[in-house]
Amino acid sequence: MILTDLTHPIKKDLERVEKKISQALKTENVFIQQMVDYLAHSTGKRVRPALAILSAKYCGQLSEETISLGAALEMLHVATLIHDDIIDNSAVRRKQKTLNFKWGNEISVLMGDYVFASSFYLMAKDLPKDVVSSLADTTNVICHGEISETFNRFNVDLTEEQYLEVIKEKTAVLFAASCQTGAMLAGGDTLTVKNLYRFGLGIGMAFQVIDDTLDFVGKQNKVGKPVMSDLREGKLTLPVIYCLGSATKAENKKLKSIILRKVKTAADLKFLNVLLKKYDTINRSIQKAKYFVEDAKAGLTELNGNGGKAQFVQFADFLINRDF
Repeated sequence: MILTDLTHPIKKDLERVEKKISQALKTENVFIQQMVDYLAHSTGKRVRPALAILSAKYCGQLSEETISLGAALEMLHVATLIHDDIIDNSAVRRKQKTLNFKWGNEISVLMGDYVFASSFYLMAKDLPKDVVSSLADTTNVICHGEISETFNRFNVDLTEEQYLEVIKEKTAVLFAASCQTGAMLAGGDTLTVKNLYRFGLGIGMAFQVIDDTLDFVGKQNKVGKPVMSDLREGKLTLPVIYCLGSATKAENKKLKSIILRKVKTAADLKFLNVLLKKYDTINRSIQKAKYFVEDAKAGLTELNGNGGKAQFVQFADFLINRDF
């Protein structure tokens, strides 16, 4: 199943989200609007709005508030990506040049702030206090995760537990909040909201682990950015952590020296590829992602059976099997 097949039942709802994003970011400032229009050409998977919509539909009727929620979630996500690209000095995102590559870091920082502020303005204007409070808490956790990830760059002693905590904070909690707040807006009961949060957290963890494996084995034309970019930026992800834990003493020493180098050579990357295959760390990482998907599905078992539950399962299966 491809993503467009998966989201086809909610295609019109996602189109309403796109329109809401456009309205929220619209400005009379020509220069800002130019960047807003540029961002519109690099639309992502829209997974977070889709999860909010599916959760709302599962719990009740889809309202205009849910469309605003989907737009706010996506804008919040986009703001973090803009800032990530500046920190990472990335030139490409979603198959096109990044804002910082085209307009420089200073303007891009401010543009990320503008998108972030627009997201919270939309929340405050259209959403009830309990939903805004939940999203504010989530944003705080995301910032904590982003800071932790940046602080741990080139940290060759990063443990699997520390890595998992970082991806939980920087990625998974927004998936969880998307499901949670979508359910809240539609009047979901406490247990349903809790279990949908668990589902979102699980697939969010799996999503990031798969992302980190695709950095090594994905095709650049599908992933939308250069492969092995995480390693070049000093980010230790699960495949590398598994390599460090399995390697011989000599291999471990050499790999650590490669990680610590600011510039990686072709020989460095070739050596890492040898270790990835030797210790089967890509497959081991995928198995970890599957573990999180199974935990996410377990969160669905206490939900009342209906067609909506099947859509959640399909979403989980798609995220674990995707190649972009």
